[in-house]
Amino acid sequence: MLCLIVTIGWFLFRAGDDATEVLARNALVDTMARVGQATDRQLLGARETLRVVAPDAIPPATPAGEPVLLPFPKDHAALEERLWLANSLFDEPSYVYFGGVDGSFLGLRQEETNLFMYSIRDGQQGKNYVYYLHGPGTVPELVATQDYEPRNRPWYVRAVERKQETWSPVFTDFRLKFLGISLSKPVYTADHVLLGVATSSIGLLRLGKILEKLPPGKNGVSFIVEPSGEFIATSDAEAIYKVDQSGSNFVRLNAAQSNSALVRQAYSNLVDYLKTQALVPGELVIHSLAGSNDKTEVAFRLHRDSAGLDWIAVSAVPRSDFLGSVTGGVYQTLLLGFVAVCLTFVFGFVILRWVLRDIRKLTEAAKSIGNGEPFPSLNIDRRDEIGQLAHSFQEMERNLRTDRLTNALNRDSLIAQIDFRRRNASEANPLHFALLFIDLDKFKAINDQYGHDEGDKVLIAAAQQLQRAVRRDDSVARFGGDEFVVYLHGVETEEIAHAIIDKVRTFLTKPVAGRDGLEYQIEASIGMALYPQDGLDIETLLRVADSRMFDQKRMHRVMSC
Repeated sequence: MLCLIVTIGWFLFRAGDDATEVLARNALVDTMARVGQATDRQLLGARETLRVVAPDAIPPATPAGEPVLLPFPKDHAALEERLWLANSLFDEPSYVYFGGVDGSFLGLRQEETNLFMYSIRDGQQGKNYVYYLHGPGTVPELVATQDYEPRNRPWYVRAVERKQETWSPVFTDFRLKFLGISLSKPVYTADHVLLGVATSSIGLLRLGKILEKLPPGKNGVSFIVEPSGEFIATSDAEAIYKVDQSGSNFVRLNAAQSNSALVRQAYSNLVDYLKTQALVPGELVIHSLAGSNDKTEVAFRLHRDSAGLDWIAVSAVPRSDFLGSVTGGVYQTLLLGFVAVCLTFVFGFVILRWVLRDIRKLTEAAKSIGNGEPFPSLNIDRRDEIGQLAHSFQEMERNLRTDRLTNALNRDSLIAQIDFRRRNASEANPLHFALLFIDLDKFKAINDQYGHDEGDKVLIAAAQQLQRAVRRDDSVARFGGDEFVVYLHGVETEEIAHAIIDKVRTFLTKPVAGRDGLEYQIEASIGMALYPQDGLDIETLLRVADSRMFDQKRMHRVMSC
C-alpha cells in the first residue's frame, strides 16, 4: 500500500511539474511577444516622424525603373511645416530637427502642452537661437543663444559616415530626466549631393511604464538591456540610472547592479549563454535558469535592425507563480490515496487513472498551444488545483491567440497557425495561400478628433467587416494599432487575391456608426504577398506585403498632394 501511495504522489508531482513548466514557458512566449510589440511601437515614433521630415524614395513601378525621390524643402518655411507635422504625428511627440551641410539648423520639440521649443541656426552667422512658441504662427520668445555646430554632432557625423538611417547610442537627458535615442538619416538630392541630416529623438520613458504592466507572473520580471548590460527599461519599477557625485551627470545602471535578485540571475544567465552561443535577431530562446532552486524559466530575444539598433529583451518567471497550492493538493491526494488503498486497490487504481487523465489533458493542451495546433476541448469540471490550472489554460489560450479589443487573432497566433499548416503540407497536398497587409488610412484622424473610444469602435467594426468578407478557412489578425493581416487559404494567383482585395475594400468602406448619429468613413491601403511565389517564410511574406501596402499608401499621399 505504501508503495502505491508513493507511486501516486510521484506521478502527480511529475505531471504537475511538467504542466507548470509548459504553462510558465507559454506565459514567457506571450510576454516576450508583448515586449517586442511595445519596443516596436516605441521606436515607430522615431521612424515615422523621420519619414515625414525626409520621406523615403518611392520604389519604381517596373523592375527597370528608377525610384522617385521626393524633393526636400529648399527653404525654412517648408521645412518648418514638415517639422510641425512630424511633431504632431504621435501622442508622445519627438524632437525633430535638420542640420544642413552648410551649417544651418532647424529643430522643434514639444516641451509641454501648448509650449514648443524652436531652434534655428543660420549657417553663415554661426549662432543658434532658441525660442519658445505656443503653436504654429505664434509670436516667438527668445530664451537662449548658443554656440552650436550641427556638423560636429555625433548624430550628424554617424549618419554621413554610414550613408543610411542610423540609431544613436542611448543617451540621458538631464534636464527632462529620461533616457532617449535618436534616429538620423542623411538627405541627398536626386544627383546624390548631400543636403544635410534629418533626425528624430524620442524618450524611452513610456517603454518602462509598459514593461511594468507586462511581467509574466506575480514574481516574474521583464527588462531590456544593451549588450553591455546597461538598462533600457525594466518591469521592476527600479531606477535605471543615477546622478553622479557632481550632481550634473546621469550614470546608467547595469542589470548586474539591479536590486532584484531575479534580474541579476537572469542577466548572469544571459552572459553565460552568450559566452558559448550567439543570439539570432528575432529568435526566442527559452530555457531553465541555471543554478536556480526555484525552477525558474528565462527567455531572451535580440532586437536588431539595419540602422544599428542592438537591444536584448529578457523575461524570467518562477514556475511557482503558476503552481499555486499544488503541493497542498498533492498531500490531500496522497491522503485520499491512502484511504482508497485501504478500502480497495481497485478504487485506488481508478483514482490514479482519473487524476492522470486530466493532467495529461493539460499537458497535451499546453503542447498544442505551443505548436499552433487547434486548442482541444478539456472538459475538466473540477474545483481543486487541477481545475484552476485548466481554467488558467483556457484563459491563457484566449489571451495568447486573440486580440482583446477586436476579438481577431493576434500576430503570434496567426503565425503559429500558418506554421502549423506548412508543417502538415506535402507534395501530394501542397500549401498555397496569400497574405493581405491592411492599414486603415483615416483611422488616426477619427481617433484624434473623436477620442480613443470612437477609435476603438472603428477598429472593432473593421475587424468584423474583415471577418465577414473572408471565407471560413481564412483568418483575420490584428497586428497592432490600425494594422490587420488576412490569411487567404488556397489562393494561388494574383487575380484571385486582387478579387478578394476588392471585396475587402467594399466591406471596409461601409460607414461605421458613431456617437451622436455620426458615421465614420474609413479606407484602407492593402498590400499582398503570395506563398510560395513571394517568399518561403512568414517574415519575408509579411515584409513583402507590408512594403506593397506602404507603396500604395505613399502613392495615395502623392496623389492627394
